[in-house]
Amino acid sequence: MTPTGAAESLDLAETLQFTRELVTEAAARALKMAQFGLAVDMKADGSVVTDVDRSIERFLRDAITARYPGHAILGEEFGFDGAAANVPLWALDPIDGTTNLANGLPQWCVSVGLVIEDTPVVGVVAAPVLGEIHSGARGLGAARNDAPLPPLSSGGPTGWEDTYAICSTSARVLRFDRVPARLRVLGSAALELCWTAAGRLCGCQSIGTSLYDVAAGVCFAGEVGAVTQWRDGARWSPMEMARQGASNRLLLTAPTATLTFLRENIGG
Repeated sequence: MTPTGAAESLDLAETLQFTRELVTEAAARALKMAQFGLAVDMKADGSVVTDVDRSIERFLRDAITARYPGHAILGEEFGFDGAAANVPLWALDPIDGTTNLANGLPQWCVSVGLVIEDTPVVGVVAAPVLGEIHSGARGLGAARNDAPLPPLSSGGPTGWEDTYAICSTSARVLRFDRVPARLRVLGSAALELCWTAAGRLCGCQSIGTSLYDVAAGVCFAGEVGAVTQWRDGARWSPMEMARQGASNRLLLTAPTATLTFLRENIGG
């Protein structure tokens, strides 16, 4: 069931199926476009954008609006669209890892999450070059390529051979001398959350992300026991992030005991 209130009648299993089919199609379209060459541009903030980003977000928006005309949409390329308050919010990142895509690296994906009453309830992330699709819904578990993901252990202090994902901003401004782990900068917050949920990473962190980067991954990572929280221990609020946009606060996702260790030992 969904959280009570504005969308209490929404069938999450049905919505997850719709989202999975939509994201699968979007990822296939993105891959085909990329294979024929990219038109690369720069945004006002200096970040990279491609014709694939814009085309895929239009495709996602059109399909979601046709299926759920009363819902709101927040996308990386075209912003917020929605008039009514307290309605379900779709968070779209048409290409998470655009810099990777533009440079021919395989770690990029299409990410779509649904938030209801400040809770991520559906999430799908498809990485077409890698041949992976992660998905999940609140109370329905998480899966990779339709295979259920098992629950994560509670974790604990990291070890030297643990892999821990950080963003490039974290690498520049924070210290990890008290965090024994193999640090990885993948260039995609959505994929980092996927791989945390799958147990490939012991956790991940990001600075300056927006809701559309993380809504999908937080949903299914939470289904297997990962917790998402600000470094200071404050509760992470999707709707607050949607209102405020990218923040310089540090957002952590990891199993409970690992999260506590990271909060206490990341420096800077």
